[in-house]
Amino acid sequence: MVRGKPDFWLMFFTFVLLGFGLVMVFSASYYEGWTEFNDSYYFFKRQLTWAGLGLVLFFTFANIPFTLYRRYVGWILLACLILLVMVFVPFIGVEANGASRWIQIGPLTIQPSELTKLGMIIYTASIMTKKQPHLDNFARGLLPPLIVIGLVCFLIMIEPHYSATIIILASCMVVIFCAGARIRHLLLLGLVSVPVLIMVLYLADYRIERLEAAYDPWKDPNDTGYQIIQSLYAIGPGGLAGRGLGNGIQKLAYLPEAHTDFIFAIIAEELGFFGCLFLILLFVAVILRGIRASLIVPDPFGTLLGIGLVSSIAIQALLNLAVVTAILPVTGIPLPLISYGGSSLLINMASLGILLNISRYRPDPRRKNLSR
Repeated sequence: MVRGKPDFWLMFFTFVLLGFGLVMVFSASYYEGWTEFNDSYYFFKRQLTWAGLGLVLFFTFANIPFTLYRRYVGWILLACLILLVMVFVPFIGVEANGASRWIQIGPLTIQPSELTKLGMIIYTASIMTKKQPHLDNFARGLLPPLIVIGLVCFLIMIEPHYSATIIILASCMVVIFCAGARIRHLLLLGLVSVPVLIMVLYLADYRIERLEAAYDPWKDPNDTGYQIIQSLYAIGPGGLAGRGLGNGIQKLAYLPEAHTDFIFAIIAEELGFFGCLFLILLFVAVILRGIRASLIVPDPFGTLLGIGLVSSIAIQALLNLAVVTAILPVTGIPLPLISYGGSSLLINMASLGILLNISRYRPDPRRKNLSR
């Protein structure tokens, strides 16, 4: 394995996504910034700061050999577990809207579930690389990592953070599948896990209300269905070219979370079908370049790690688009690199930095010549 130049296309598409997100955060948030903080640039300036820190993380992780994470995977997993427990510690954990998802460290507010998304991908890629000789045996090959994944998902579920649980579980299962797990084992897991997730869904009334609102938002248009209806009101009039950048109406105190989880609705309203298509193609380009880098690297851990990172970004993007277009119930899933928010942006930039580092490595041509 030799180290070469990184995938500059992956870097380029990442920068375009980041810049696109900054423009849309300003467009979607300037009215709320003015009315709440008397500063139209309030959210934009904060997002610009996070983007700057994200670039530092991106280039830092792009220059750290990805093999280093496997060496310290135990410490990474332990740190994730400690952070998840800390959200319940008084004076450290921060509760908002009935959920304990954040910890306060000085002036910083950290969302451990975002860090755990990355940590669990590293852990799963590492353990499945180690378990390659035992994948035929469910007890030795799959059960140990599934217990750890289940524990982490349980800690996130009781915060509660249902959407983060789904993303982590789905990303880890993609890694397990790509590692070569038997189809019959995965089908068995599906038969067991789907009823559990459905049961958890029905444990909270608000989740049922959101599920009903997704498929019939006009049943309660002033409460549970309000956000979905306003999102559709933004998407519908966008047409092919949109109203024009900055000319959206729904962000003017009509659509809640217009600059965060529902920013795609504002993109559809202001830039229309062509703007949405451009954004989706950017995500497709990043995903394809990430898959390419993962398949080329001559290291099983690097391949699984890259696939996990790509899967996490793809799953988050798909779920966000499905929520905004009323295909799935409303849940707190930001659009990667586009939605306003520090924790998500930093972790996604770090993930893409690791992916860029993976793209540096190629098979050693000297070994090929020797094998001949």
